[in-house]
Amino acid sequence: MRTYSKILTKFLIRPLAWALLPLLFACSTNTPPGSGEVLVRVYDKYLYASDLKGLVPPGSSVRDSLTMVRTFIQNWVDKELIVKKAEENLPGEQKDFEQQLEDYRNSLIIFEYEKMLVKQELDTNISAEDIQNYYAANKGNYKLREDIMSMRYLILHPDSPGMQKFRAYMRSELPEEQDSLALYSSKYALAYNPMKDQWINHEELADIVPMEDYSYEQYLSDRRFFELQDSAFIYMLMFNGYRPVDSISPVQFVAPEIRKTILNKRKNDLIKNMRQTVLQDAIEHNQVEIY
Repeated sequence: MRTYSKILTKFLIRPLAWALLPLLFACSTNTPPGSGEVLVRVYDKYLYASDLKGLVPPGSSVRDSLTMVRTFIQNWVDKELIVKKAEENLPGEQKDFEQQLEDYRNSLIIFEYEKMLVKQELDTNISAEDIQNYYAANKGNYKLREDIMSMRYLILHPDSPGMQKFRAYMRSELPEEQDSLALYSSKYALAYNPMKDQWINHEELADIVPMEDYSYEQYLSDRRFFELQDSAFIYMLMFNGYRPVDSISPVQFVAPEIRKTILNKRKNDLIKNMRQTVLQDAIEHNQVEIY
């Protein structure tokens, strides 16, 4: 068989082919596939110019267009040659894919229907109570793989006013003084985060403040307030909680995971109920018989 380069050269030097090139690859052409100018033949299979419709994006250069055409034709010829070779050499039973194709089509149809059903009917509203109830019933499944901690932190310039107030408010657990801390921080602090219901690991702690480590033993010994300073800032930290590795995760830490679990269970239950309903309806209408 002629080489690809000769085939392409023969096609591309034709005046008709050059004239058709801007039209062949336009997405708007109405020429049906399998018609028009013949480009290549492999045994009894033909590749037509119209089969390349939409191949080249509008605005492509001639060089890029020809490269895309060359690659497409090469791949088409390779495929047809290998298919022909396989058909000649495979036993008949190994070429019968009707059952596999039907099974694959059925799987796709079922998948698309279930996806549509889930989109239309799945209840995605998961309340805090739903999460808490699931957590309470499955606490044993949520052991920590690393230490985590909860804290509030404050970042200040060394010359910020009211330093003593900041220290007092950071140590306090009184709601009114926490409100005062938030208000005072909005005026004078570079950053303040109460981190309510938030938990972080040691690596995340080091990303926030220049503190290399904080241990469970320090927390238990009531060493919870820290003031650190580097060349630019003063950092104040107040640790509110600590959970060591292998202890049970706080619900806030695993809430996103629980939400996904609940949602997945609802999805599976929805599909299971649909299948049961379809079967029951078919039995009631005598559409299923077991002989």
